[in-house]
Amino acid sequence: MPKPIAPLTDKQARFVAEYLVDLSATQAAIRAGYSARSATKQGFENLQKPEIRRAINAAKRRVAAKLEISAERVLQRLSKLSEKAEKAGQFNAAVTAETRIGQHLKLFTEKHEHGGIGGGPVQFQITESEADH
Repeated sequence: MPKPIAPLTDKQARFVAEYLVDLSATQAAIRAGYSARSATKQGFENLQKPEIRRAINAAKRRVAAKLEISAERVLQRLSKLSEKAEKAGQFNAAVTAETRIGQHLKLFTEKHEHGGIGGGPVQFQITESEADH
């Protein structure tokens, strides 16, 4: 049975509120009252805690709902902006908008091969000088 998630402390709740300001864990930790010396570590550790992640995600969902933001709405706006930019001759802006749409749809997923030539095994060759060491 999973361990129950503890409620947030006052300091953790303040961290969540501050994190939502600029999405900087270090700055949120400082503003929430953690030591400036340990703010980076504390911010990172706070973001690893399930109860804090849950609170941050819930707050983001509330903001998105309040502003009526959805992926569909953002994609529609990017598409309109791309069309307007292209008509205005602002091709860099049009390409940027189209790129963002493509990234969301995972059309440009980079693939990194971790193997040898043609997908085969990685070949190693040990020279005599390396073998002696």
